Amino acid sequence: MTPRKSSSPPDADSLYEATVKALARRARSSGELRQYLLKRHATNTQMEAVLKRLRENGYLDDARFARAFAASRLQTDLHGSARVRRDLAARRVHPEIAREALAAAYEGIDEGELLRRYLRRKVGRSRLPDKPSAVDTLYRRLLRAGFRSATIVRELRKMLPGPLSKGHTPSENTNWEELLESLAETDESESEPRLP
Repeated sequence: MTPRKSSSPPDADSLYEATVKALARRARSSGELRQYLLKRHATNTQMEAVLKRLRENGYLDDARFARAFAASRLQTDLHGSARVRRDLAARRVHPEIAREALAAAYEGIDEGELLRRYLRRKVGRSRLPDKPSAVDTLYRRLLRAGFRSATIVRELRKMLPGPLSKGHTPSENTNWEELLESLAETDESESEPRLP
């Protein structure tokens, strides 16, 4: 067996090069890069020096990252602003930067129209829910996609035909309106505040 070499602490240049390579693979926020550098055993001084150098060279800009991320999630995934806000927080973007990026990306966006587009592309709106459990499942999916409860209920009201009737037992004979109201009441206290 060969003896293990003692690993020397990383130097600032090697940390910088590794971080540039990480950025080349995928865009990252400052917060994500801090985590990356911590895993590479960078000291606080080294970490700040690397991040400063990245900013100076134009490789790191959290505002630019957040704007591009929000625009991409809106255009590609059709997600509502609450979902994108959660995703930006998971990527360690400062809340104020995230708020500004979301305001820019969602300016002029009709959330109801976005939800309808999401339903057509992601859910296959041709199949309307035919029982209360399917409505509940769809409602929860739309919440996870970042749409506000009030918008979901309004759009589902437009889709659903009224009281359930044929093919259901009397115990399942639920009024869609009552069901939607109960869903909205359940999630009102849990819903996140809407960003501008």
